[in-house]
Amino acid sequence: MFASSSTKIVFLIPEFARGGTQRQVYLLAREFKQRHGSNVEVWALFSSGEYAKEFEAAGVPTKVLGFLRPQCPVRIVRTWYWARRLLQIAKQFRAAGVDVLLPFTSWPNVIAGLTYRLGGVRLCIWGERSSGVDRVRMERLALRQYRTFIANSTAGVDFLSGEMGVSRSLISYVPNAVEEPKAGNSIDWRNRLGLAPGQLLVLKVANIMRFRDHATLLHAWKHLQDAWQGEPKPVLALAGAFGDSFRDVQRIWREGRLDSTVRFMGAVQDVGALIDASDLAVFTSRKEGMPNAILECMAGGKAVIATDLPGIRDALGPNAGDVLVPAGDPVQLARRLLDLLPDASRRTSLGDRNRKYALSEFTVARMANTYLDVMERQSQSLRFAKHQKAAQTADEPRSHSA
Repeated sequence: MFASSSTKIVFLIPEFARGGTQRQVYLLAREFKQRHGSNVEVWALFSSGEYAKEFEAAGVPTKVLGFLRPQCPVRIVRTWYWARRLLQIAKQFRAAGVDVLLPFTSWPNVIAGLTYRLGGVRLCIWGERSSGVDRVRMERLALRQYRTFIANSTAGVDFLSGEMGVSRSLISYVPNAVEEPKAGNSIDWRNRLGLAPGQLLVLKVANIMRFRDHATLLHAWKHLQDAWQGEPKPVLALAGAFGDSFRDVQRIWREGRLDSTVRFMGAVQDVGALIDASDLAVFTSRKEGMPNAILECMAGGKAVIATDLPGIRDALGPNAGDVLVPAGDPVQLARRLLDLLPDASRRTSLGDRNRKYALSEFTVARMANTYLDVMERQSQSLRFAKHQKAAQTADEPRSHSA
């Protein structure tokens, strides 16, 4: 059914900026389109961005809805705005003939849940990506409109079942996917970063947001710099857009006098080349689904040191205990870094293990097939329920006038 061009599938994402969610939707939409022949589009709830060009280049049409978050403190005005904008979005779903709606992350989940029935959408699946990091007003009302849920991590499954009260029988666990890095004309990042021959490069790929806990990493880096023997000292590259914790992170950087060994790189387009240039990847976070950045570093053959969270264990696999550290513990993180960085042989061994695990367990084909299976099961369930309802209506005794 869903491999047919007669069934229109729309992914709903926040925006077309470059990020892990956008990457996963790109892989899914491209797979649906090119391998299964699906009629698929990707719509952004808020705004456009550079990633829209990649969707279009893959033959996947895009659209921007231009939704604005209600900000007015006057409740009646805010409610009127919500009602008006939700009605407009529902009309766009109906006008476009959307059959299946696949929202990704909190805001799209809420807006889709509140509009898809009015918009004539036959199937809408909640896409849990953040495990409760980003909460939205009216999310519980929206959640009650869903019949099925997909989470990309065990943490997401636990959040939906534990905190949101969703029956586990309605939740499917579908982990992220990653592709093998492609060689090409890439940037010489080691030269651009001014690294000396043999100087070690540690990489974190993540937007600088509070929940991504760059603060713990920089405190750990200060411990590492003070304890490091010899020259040159390792360099830490922070690749990611400057988000809500950037000023705090900059303050820690200045106070720790880390300017000579920490590079703020902003959003990086050629992440694959940067991963290839690095010697070790690190990922700290307070709360997480399944980080796309970790999978990409694994596929690039890099050892990874990371916070011990369920979604990160999902990515690194069952033998990851020796590279995990407690959340918010800079001392333990520094110890792990000091233990692994000088040991090139162990880094290579861990990187090889990560690469094999990522490329065998997190394939795009597996992710897409599992999505299609969930969609097909839910579609069959909806058809059965509709048939039952029709049969019950037919069997009801008719009332007769005296």
